[in-house]
Amino acid sequence: MGRDEKNVESINEEELESLSEDGGKRRPLTGGVALFVSALAVIWTLYTIYSTIFGVLNVLVYRGIHLTFALALGFILFPPAKKLASNKVAYAIDIVLALTSVSLGIYVLNSASSFADRIGIPNQADFIFGAIAVVLILELTRRVVGKSMTIVATVFLVYALFGKHLPSFLAHPGVDVKMLTSTLLISLEGIFGVALGVSANLLLIFIVVAQFLVGTGTGQFIMDLSSSLIGWARGGPAKIAIISSGLFGSISGSAVANVLSTGAVTIPMMKKLGYKPHFAGAVEAAASTGGQIMPPVMGAAAFVMAEVLGVPYAKVCVSAALPAILYYIALLIMVDLEAAKTRLTGIPKENLVPVKKTLKEGWFYIIPLVILIYLIMTGSSPQRAGVITIAASIIINLLNWKNRLSIKQYLDLLKEGSLGCILIAMACATAGIIMGCVNLTGLGPNFSGVLVSLASGNQLALLLLTMVSSIILGMALPTLICYMILAVLIAPALVSMGVEPMAAHLFVLYFGVVSFVTPPVALAAYAGAAIANSNAMKTGWAAAKIATSMFVLPFMFVYNPELILINGIGLGTLPIIVTSVIGITAICMAIQGYIFTPIKNWLIRLILFVGGLSLIYPGIYTDLFGITCFVLIVITNYRFKKRVQVALSE
Repeated sequence: MGRDEKNVESINEEELESLSEDGGKRRPLTGGVALFVSALAVIWTLYTIYSTIFGVLNVLVYRGIHLTFALALGFILFPPAKKLASNKVAYAIDIVLALTSVSLGIYVLNSASSFADRIGIPNQADFIFGAIAVVLILELTRRVVGKSMTIVATVFLVYALFGKHLPSFLAHPGVDVKMLTSTLLISLEGIFGVALGVSANLLLIFIVVAQFLVGTGTGQFIMDLSSSLIGWARGGPAKIAIISSGLFGSISGSAVANVLSTGAVTIPMMKKLGYKPHFAGAVEAAASTGGQIMPPVMGAAAFVMAEVLGVPYAKVCVSAALPAILYYIALLIMVDLEAAKTRLTGIPKENLVPVKKTLKEGWFYIIPLVILIYLIMTGSSPQRAGVITIAASIIINLLNWKNRLSIKQYLDLLKEGSLGCILIAMACATAGIIMGCVNLTGLGPNFSGVLVSLASGNQLALLLLTMVSSIILGMALPTLICYMILAVLIAPALVSMGVEPMAAHLFVLYFGVVSFVTPPVALAAYAGAAIANSNAMKTGWAAAKIATSMFVLPFMFVYNPELILINGIGLGTLPIIVTSVIGITAICMAIQGYIFTPIKNWLIRLILFVGGLSLIYPGIYTDLFGITCFVLIVITNYRFKKRVQVALSE
């Protein structure tokens, strides 16, 4: 990113916008064009809601309409470059591209019923429109997602066309350009595959859900309740940031958007209390990043995971819940120890609204979120749960005369929901191109075999290779795409080595997510640095340190699948939770170098860290070793504190 020496003093509002997952800035529209775009966006959202309630059309037709809306709106809204936002020639070209997108949609609409009959024997029109679709998708992806993803997709296309010339372990028989582009268009293993299906069926609905929950007051209530509950505690503002960002992030599913929204409030609060700016930005970044692994909504990748694994989305939520809670417990411990080290207090109680009053004045804001969780956990389809949650938000808001929205505000929420889906739709369509190339070339099984060979049959070595691959890909790609590539290329190798399938896919997801706080490309940390007025790279490293547990937890649930509740919750789950909490706590204390007093001896910190790690692997001896190290060091540190206090009193 090149921000390691750059502070927020030189980061303006335009650059802040570029830190979001949007690769580009919207073109300013006025008058009739703006009204037309808004109407089109609202129609897209209403059409999706209608289809959710009354059932979708032919799968290809439905996904084709979804893609057409995204492409047409995307080319009108996003210029080819920021400096061309007001260029009339560029605008005219984009109108042509939007109309071409509509013609692509019409072709899919008219031909979808016969696509299945032509797989393997495409006609000339399939080839032409397939090529048009690939070019349109890659160009708009470049604009709204960024160059990195476009480059990755292009590499896969080149591999599909010329891979037969590569070394034997990567080579494939070869695919000609006509077969490649047409197959990407007419099959359900290409552009209109699982990823775009999830975008059309689920993600747009949940983006609208997030818009309505925030717009009708649930987001602010979460912030207020977090302040009332824990603002008074040691390091209160940092703990407010963690709890509110976790809850808000579980709704929005976007790390950067979470930082830019909740961070605008929590980061100044932390700085005012006495936290160093880079640490304040890092806390918000680490907390916001965790929103992508926190049910009920999580990020877009979680919905795709359910489709890939062939399980209900509720099962993914249940499996992800305990590790996510452990992650946030670790964050709370980290900031508590930091507050203890630096002698920071909480917000005076007289400056906080009492919990009872907060609940009395706003308890109803949480009803839509409770409904959403209940419906998902009781087996309702996620899209149906989303639509009912939107309806509940509207009803609650209509009954709230103090904060009732106008018709225009409701339409704005519908509009922003669909416009926010353009990025996701492009990412999913590009993922379809990548997955189509993988399927056509047989790269998935070949690559998995290569990884297993490199690991020499050693599960830990394969996990470490997967971790590095996930982090590197996560730096260049959105979490969804990083997950999809690794789910096809690497997750099968993990499963073949005995890893539980759900654990394997969550492992990949975690290390794709952690890239948001892992320099050199740590978007969530850089967004936090911009708000905190701190050095971006310093904030990034601090965020990675605070989020250390995210590097540890995936290994914990791989070696101990009970953590992801594979067999449900039983008596055997409690000891696992206890040892996991002790292990996480030990690691946090070792990293912070503080318990009741500073731990100045590095050997003791190392023993504490190793003791925490030993609790990752289930077994009576490793558990005894870890717990013994933890207990002895904590008791010793506590006694040392008492001796110091006695000495000072004398």
